[in-house]
Amino acid sequence: MSTFIDIGIAPFSLGIGYDGSLVLPATEDFRTKENSLDKFNQTLGILLLGGVYSESVQPDNISYGSLFFDGYIKIHGGSEGLVAGFHKSIRSKMVGTLDSIKLLNPKSISTKEIEEAYKEGKDIIENLPNLSPNMLLDGTSHYVRNQWSESLIFLWTSIEQLINQIWEKEVINTKIDGVIEGRTKFLKDFRTWTTSARVEALFQQDFIPIGVYKLLNLARKTRNDFIHNGKPLNKEKVENALEGLFQIISLIISNYESTEKLNGTLEVIKQNQRGNLFPKKTKLEDGEVTHWLEVPPIPGDSHWGDKEYEIIEELVLQPLRKE
Repeated sequence: MSTFIDIGIAPFSLGIGYDGSLVLPATEDFRTKENSLDKFNQTLGILLLGGVYSESVQPDNISYGSLFFDGYIKIHGGSEGLVAGFHKSIRSKMVGTLDSIKLLNPKSISTKEIEEAYKEGKDIIENLPNLSPNMLLDGTSHYVRNQWSESLIFLWTSIEQLINQIWEKEVINTKIDGVIEGRTKFLKDFRTWTTSARVEALFQQDFIPIGVYKLLNLARKTRNDFIHNGKPLNKEKVENALEGLFQIISLIISNYESTEKLNGTLEVIKQNQRGNLFPKKTKLEDGEVTHWLEVPPIPGDSHWGDKEYEIIEELVLQPLRKE
């Protein structure tokens, strides 16, 4: 283990392993994948808000194991995911050649940075009672994986949670003398006050600046086109929802004075987005390659040589000729 942090499950804590794995006690509350998954992703969502880049845990990467009194942990089983398999293999020193490459220059973070980020993220989330950190984390995780439809759904749901929070505080709970009976019930009616209507009203009351207003309307249109018509999505369309969400968070935690409080976190998320399918760079410069591992050739490779190999006639390809 590397450290333990208080995540509100006293007398226990969340353990963080030297290899970056997270450890929860196998109490009655966390003996199911659903409950442990929820707590893991809640914690990682808070860390993300605090500035430590995180992605959501998937159910097939949750394992069970043992935590010894001397501070060591051992995975026994219960998972079939690639991430869990990698952690189990590096701990047992049975890691494969390709996976071991990840250990040449592994990313690292100090326990102090984690503790400070969790505290900062906790302070932020306490000002966002309507926002689910799990939902936010799912939205950003799908975004960096280029899973546009899933990302849009989670990001827009998070936006709606925050719009509802502003609406409740600044509109519903605002006391006005002489108003008619039933006003509160009327303002809570989602059929009358849809998210788009609430955004418009909050914009006119100067709670939402014009830049955020434009992002939210673009994101809403994209969401509606996708839900109702199945229109295709791309990075640019979903990015409106991502930026709009983080700017709303900044507005709330700054008492509507700034949209840039979380610009650093937003930039880190974008930097971690998966690259293009085909690399733009085809040649490496001197010094970029520090280690060399030959990839075993297959039949057809120029360096296969003159060794014999099986040919299956019905699978032999024929060149296409232009008419």
